[in-house]
Amino acid sequence: MRRHDFVHLHRDAAFSTHCAATGDADWQAARAWIAAGRPLVAARQLAGGERLRLGLCLPLARQRKKLTIDVAPEALASVAGPVPVARCVARLPAAQAEILRRLATEAAACGAGLGVYGSLAWEAVSGESYRHAESDIDLICDVATAAQFATLLAALRQAADALPCRLDGEIRFPGGDAVAWPELAAQRHQPDGLVLVKGEREVGLRPVGALLATLAEEPCHA
Repeated sequence: MRRHDFVHLHRDAAFSTHCAATGDADWQAARAWIAAGRPLVAARQLAGGERLRLGLCLPLARQRKKLTIDVAPEALASVAGPVPVARCVARLPAAQAEILRRLATEAAACGAGLGVYGSLAWEAVSGESYRHAESDIDLICDVATAAQFATLLAALRQAADALPCRLDGEIRFPGGDAVAWPELAAQRHQPDGLVLVKGEREVGLRPVGALLATLAEEPCHA
């Protein structure tokens, strides 16, 4: 299980949250969400923690309240990756959907991973309303080679220029460390430049060169 993965719990799974008092409206909304078989998202895990940390964003009707959900490992029923682009594009205007489809095609052509998280993903998995006029599109891009990194970074910049909304998200390296792609784009040619790295269990600054060194040099195969 990695950050941004979508996780289904057993429908009667026990959970705890420090974001809502047991029995209040938000807690009941979380209980109903899990009982309905809807997924939660994998969050950053606590170092040495025995319980798993998940996240739930409630719909617009509940002001998109974000809840941290802690469960025992045995509560998990299944784990899937981030939501595929193909599952999300129906929630977008046709022109925006086509831009994302092209981006997904470029990612698939070189074997990189591409998924959606954030409000667009929550809409896709729930059918509820989350997005508004100022909503971003958030993507997680998994790369393993230098060629994939270059291809995805160029494709993200092109898509961002074409979209009327902000295209946000992260590029994730083989070891699981992820960096906001606009930050990488700005620092790419400065090996000593520091970027904010979000790992599976911690967050910190690292030089760009150290991250790029984790990429293999194999060519990208279309």
